Formats: sequence, C-alpha cells, structure tokens
Amino acid sequence: MDSSFLLLLKQKKIREEKTEKIKIVLEGQYKTAYEILMDAYNAGLHACLVGPPGVGKTLLVRKFAQDLGKPFYWVTFTEIVRSSTLIGAFDPVLVFQKGFSEEAFIPGPFLLACLKGGIFFANEINRADEFTLNVMLDALEERRLYIPQLRTWIKVDDGFYMVAAMNPYEMKGTRKLSEAIRDRIRVWIHLDYPSPELEKRIVLANCPEYKIPYQILECIIEIISKLRTHPDIEKPPSIRASIALARFVGERAKRKGEVTFEDVIDGVKYVILDTIDVRAGTDAKSVVNSVLREIGLGEIP
Repeated sequence: MDSSFLLLLKQKKIREEKTEKIKIVLEGQYKTAYEILMDAYNAGLHACLVGPPGVGKTLLVRKFAQDLGKPFYWVTFTEIVRSSTLIGAFDPVLVFQKGFSEEAFIPGPFLLACLKGGIFFANEINRADEFTLNVMLDALEERRLYIPQLRTWIKVDDGFYMVAAMNPYEMKGTRKLSEAIRDRIRVWIHLDYPSPELEKRIVLANCPEYKIPYQILECIIEIISKLRTHPDIEKPPSIRASIALARFVGERAKRKGEVTFEDVIDGVKYVILDTIDVRAGTDAKSVVNSVLREIGLGEIP
C-alpha cells in the first residue's frame, strides 16, 4: 500500500482512551493477573482474561495499556458487531464528496491498533460470530492485515498487541471460540469475584469522598457476597454494584448527617434489585429479601 495512505490512516482519529488516573487496587488476584499480562506481552503472546461480568477485566487492561504508554482501542463484541466495525468502512458523506477513495475510508479500532502499534482490547470476545473474528487471524499470527474495502494488505506494527476478555461459556449469549482464535491466544488468565476483604479495599478506593462506617461497609459486602452465591440468582451483582451501593449510602449519610442500616436496605432496593437476574419462576425481590432476613436487616417493603 502507498506509504502516504498509511500515514493518512494513522492520522485519522477514533475514540482513544484518555489519559486519566485509573482507580484500581492491584492486590491479590489482580496483581497476579497484571504480572502475567506483562509477561505475556513481553513474550509476544496474546492473552485472554476469563471471568464473570464485573470482576474488573476492562479496568485491568486499561491500566496495563496506560502503564505501557500505548494507544488503547477496544470493541465490546455483540451479535451486531461486524468485520467492518473492526477494520473500517467508507463514510457515506465523504463518498458523496470524494467517491470511493482512500480519503473517504474511516479506519476501525482494530486497524488503527495494528497501524499505530497499540493495545487492542477484544471485550466479550466469545459473543462474536466466527466470521467476524476471522478478520483478525492474519494480524495475530502473520502480522499482516487485509483491508477488503481497499483490496490491499498492510503490515502490522511490531508494537501491536491484543488482549481479549470473555465470560465463562455457561453464561447466556456466549459462543465457543473457534480453534483458530483459541490457537492464537496463548495465555489464559482466570479471574473471579475478589475476597470480601479485597472488595472492601476496592470499594473504599472508589468512594474516597465518603466516610462509610466500617459496620455499614461490612454489611454491604456481606449482602453482595450472599447474593453472588444464592442458587436462584443467575446474574449476580458485580463489583460495580458494590461500589454503587456504597456511594448511594455514602451520599445519604452526607445529606442526613448519619447512615443507618435502613439506608442500606433502601440502597439495595434502588441500586441492586433491578441489576440481578434470577432463575425463571423466581421473584427477584423475594430472593433479595431472603438474603436481607438472613443477615438480620429486615426486608425491602
């Protein structure tokens, strides 16, 4: 491909990760995962983080890319993501002005990562169809990428690196990855929900402006932990849910001058109840109330 066009592609803008302080607690499993990720990168081996939603996979990859000082591009895969989402497409407005020319082509995040030697984060990779993922195969192995819209190949920058993330296969909406993709991801890092003590530190790190009493924080983490292990819950609350519940309670404390366990119950009602999925034929409110009663807090009215 003409070098001037490669320069044009590199100069085009797409959403990149802004430089900002990432709030992450690199302890326990996260410290281990981060170190393994660095080892995989230095060894030239693409990696995948495996774990349920909301355990901090995306945050860990953002921290990893930021520490490397590399451009960060990502796609969260769904059934509507297509190969053109990754590679790019012609802008209809520019096509009207310039025709199907190089100037009218808008590169996608995967192509830009390949050109700029950035980190590409393939989030929820096992929700994508096989045809879409196949466009990445040559770039991951042979370090070259075909752009079908322009009928040309490009050389992948030596600094390019991909990190994937996926939910366990037993979760709804996931697909089994093809052997071709699995063969190109050489390091598999498994994450689960953190221990209660580590989750407390994560919550506090994300709520620095609030003074949450220790007993209230203990109560929040106990509720979340019991909901995650309840047999009737199919989609348990994430770490984001723990943080949101703590922030809700903390804001109430600021407004009222104190915080009570009744505020925690209200927080569960307004923050947690509609974020969980329960087994068919089961009522979410009844499940949550059973947990609250077990802890001795009462019920959501």
